[in-house]
Amino acid sequence: MKPHNNLSNSLGVSFALAAAALNATIGIFSVLLMNTGLKSNDIAFLKTIIAFVLLSALLSKTPKRMQYQHLITTEFVGSSNKRVMWTVAICAFLGIFTLFVFETKAYEYGNPANVVVVLMAAATISATLFSALLLKEKLLLSTILGILLAVTGIFVISWTSSVNLNLIFFASLAGSGYGLFSVLMQRFGLQGGIYLTKYLLLFGSVFLFIPFIVTFEPINIGYPSVLGLLGLATFPTILGFYCTTSALKYLPASKVQVLELSEPLFAMFFVWLILHEAATMRFWVGACLVILGVITITNLSKKPTLVNSNK
Repeated sequence: MKPHNNLSNSLGVSFALAAAALNATIGIFSVLLMNTGLKSNDIAFLKTIIAFVLLSALLSKTPKRMQYQHLITTEFVGSSNKRVMWTVAICAFLGIFTLFVFETKAYEYGNPANVVVVLMAAATISATLFSALLLKEKLLLSTILGILLAVTGIFVISWTSSVNLNLIFFASLAGSGYGLFSVLMQRFGLQGGIYLTKYLLLFGSVFLFIPFIVTFEPINIGYPSVLGLLGLATFPTILGFYCTTSALKYLPASKVQVLELSEPLFAMFFVWLILHEAATMRFWVGACLVILGVITITNLSKKPTLVNSNK
């Protein structure tokens, strides 16, 4: 389905790491926007609809027919536009709506750091399991070992003592939905890139409008809010989704999810760069485990031993 060579592997790794770096900016923009009085439902819907409008303007001169043709891989050429739109809607429901709704719910029950840890771990495990079930991908020793090392690393970096079962439940649902999203993109033959990102944001905006309107209150949007929403729409939303969907063109979903576990490393770098906060020894230990896990699962080390193969 995807070309397997050094160039495609390098492109996939680059896109996935770029997505992790872009997603690490979410916290910075979110803090800015929360301080202006916007609620999480407001932020999620507004940044998604703004991102969709920006992309629509950018691609306005590209004929719709050509955009549809770039949504699917060559092996699925000939599928009806209606079928393609249904598959994009399903992926948007899992990758945007489900992720946001359950992640937000999880924040009500404990420390945000714990939510991120459980969510990222669940996304990685979900992508690995569904890849084996739906895509019949080989489960290698490097995959298992890489996941264990990287997930342990983010637990070391971010986990705090207080935890709630509701937090684990909702964060796991959010992460599992996101992991399944990455697998279904490949199962449905969706072609990652700027055009797919536009339509994912379109359907995501429609889904997110529901919680936005249910909890709607008058919103005062000033200059700082506009800047924050534009930053959030541009970097982690448009560019982040573009890089994630592009990475899925070159790498299996399980590898993409493990690579995106490097997000806390980029987040810590931004904190150091902007807030001048030094990293702790706990962070460096966790970072080493994440990096080792990434190297292991991307086969940059010794060729792994085959554990199981689904035919």
